Amino acid sequence: MREDEILKNLYKFFKPNERIIVGPGDDCAVLSEMVNKNLIITTDAFIENIHFKGDLLSFYEIGYKSANAVLSDIAAMGGKPLAIVISLNVNQKAINRIEEIYKGISEVCDKFCVSIIGGNIEKYDRLELHITAIGEVKREGYILRSNAKPGDIIAITGDLGRARGYFIAYERNLISGVKWWVNDMREKFSKPNARIEEMNKILNNIKVNACIDISDGLGIDGYRMAISSEVQIIIYANKIPIRDSVKYLAKKLEIKEWFIAVESGEEYELLLSIPREEAEKIEKLNLPLTIIGEVIEDKPGIYIVDGDLKVDISKRGYDAFAI
Repeated sequence: MREDEILKNLYKFFKPNERIIVGPGDDCAVLSEMVNKNLIITTDAFIENIHFKGDLLSFYEIGYKSANAVLSDIAAMGGKPLAIVISLNVNQKAINRIEEIYKGISEVCDKFCVSIIGGNIEKYDRLELHITAIGEVKREGYILRSNAKPGDIIAITGDLGRARGYFIAYERNLISGVKWWVNDMREKFSKPNARIEEMNKILNNIKVNACIDISDGLGIDGYRMAISSEVQIIIYANKIPIRDSVKYLAKKLEIKEWFIAVESGEEYELLLSIPREEAEKIEKLNLPLTIIGEVIEDKPGIYIVDGDLKVDISKRGYDAFAI
């Protein structure tokens, strides 16, 4: 099949949107802009044997996971996603499975009313997805990672540890057979959810000073917030939301539960720094947040407190350039 035929088959994944003036099929897509909003743009890469392994994820799951990953950045800024552009490099193994990848991406886009507005396809020696997401945010409404304030509370959406837990189970040959705890971890590993809707609810009800999405791990990403804001972040180990599946694995491996939770990348949960006076509203309004720590005025960094221990967790997580 030739490139133009492949692209023509993929046009069916484009969904019209009143903000999309020109969709895929031309040299560029055209989006209309709104005078009271700013555009926000982010991009990410998902590369075979670096960000995913073919024996761990189906082609559909690769698409689904990668779309959520890039939209998570839009959520962290307090924005609404509008469109994505996909640059896809495919090897011989994947060339006949392109539509499965797009089905995964399209399901996520449909959930958030996002349009696939174009991209590119190349034949390559491995499977790679490079996705650019375009969103918008109110002129003065964007949230930065660099605005955490001493006295703030630290809160998080969802739970932590399942993505890393599943990969640990895979590395140690523990995933075979029907096991409830493996299946629970795999659910988060294979089909994470960008917290677009949750962030919208949060921002409609409380003030948020700073936010970052957890793509590399609570340790590393929390450290990025702390350094950018020139503050120290304290996390309390017993406050971190950890599912029973991760607790079971930690017990099996005879390690602390939070070891897995703070190193777990590809969670795509949001880590937020919130004025302390907003804490009461979180419980009262049943907001999708768990308070796990606080911000103090001290040497910039991130630490976890576990009983009498205070541990630096700034290097716990995934670093693509670590030696």
